[in-house]
Amino acid sequence: MKSTYRNSVLYALAFSFVVVAQAANAGGISAHKAFYEMRLGDRVQNSNIINVIGKSAFVVKRDCDGWVSVEDYAIEFINDNGGSDRILSHFESWEADSGDKFSFDVTEDSTFLGRKVFGGFADLSARDSGRAFFSLEPEAELKLPSDTYFPLRHMEIILDAADSGETMLAATIFTGGEPGDALMTTSTVVGGWQTAENAIDFGKLRENGFWPIQVAYFKPAATTSEPEYEIKFSLQRNGVVRNYIIDYGDFSIAADLTKIEDIAAPVCR
Repeated sequence: MKSTYRNSVLYALAFSFVVVAQAANAGGISAHKAFYEMRLGDRVQNSNIINVIGKSAFVVKRDCDGWVSVEDYAIEFINDNGGSDRILSHFESWEADSGDKFSFDVTEDSTFLGRKVFGGFADLSARDSGRAFFSLEPEAELKLPSDTYFPLRHMEIILDAADSGETMLAATIFTGGEPGDALMTTSTVVGGWQTAENAIDFGKLRENGFWPIQVAYFKPAATTSEPEYEIKFSLQRNGVVRNYIIDYGDFSIAADLTKIEDIAAPVCR
């Protein structure tokens, strides 16, 4: 796997495992706000990353026409030369109930790329293919395959597969971000249901276990079986992620849920 955290860590953290939920949708998926502590997971001996420190807050909630997700995080990478790289990020997206429209806005400050503010939108309503547009490249248009999923739909098919006992599935997803990172192909492995105690107070979101999920992400034009990165996470039936690991090959980022709150559904007319 490639060690490309300077260019891709933002998208792995903020876009690739977006858990978007609807309070009264199929499967009883619940809107919520979750807080995570991030740390260094495994690392190979020659990795230049020796420590990771970070926090994130993730909100997923209904509006009257779709789903809104917001993630804020601060993360620091400690390098073997004694220096460090830091990222502060705010990512917000909206996905239509129909599953055919998606928009996103990003504000990012990092020590290696400076300040960046950008966004975009995508439309899958055409019969043969979809289109995506980006504020960073206003004249550019990214064509999306007709079988592309947005993050909500992708999470829904993972939950459906887990609930029906399927163990593998493949999908193309559009997650937003910069043009070169927004569209990915994925390969997902779903493990069997595991019971577990709750280490924190889940309140109304409490469940007695989870499915272990592993998703590998590839560039659409990739000619190798080696993914850009993999994400492993523990997924409850209601869409809550208890913990996750983002694996870049020579190092990984591990995150543990520290606090969670449920969010009431909006009043719509």
